[in-house]
Amino acid sequence: MVREPARHGWVALTDAEASVARLVAQGRTNREVAERLFLSPHTVNSHLRNVFAKLGIRSHVELARLGALDADRP
Repeated sequence: MVREPARHGWVALTDAEASVARLVAQGRTNREVAERLFLSPHTVNSHLRNVFAKLGIRSHVELARLGALDADRP
């Protein structure tokens, strides 16, 4: 039996999206995330749009709240 990949929630995030999400949830700006992960700010924005859609949120603040509530995620 083949399972489809998750489309929502933390488990649906790619490794790159999860890395960006973790840093943003810690309070880092998009520019700081880009510098730390050696990405362009445009790429960080793209990952964040995907993260927001998969988690059903709209802002950095909501992401930080989720990160605080779900500190045991992978």
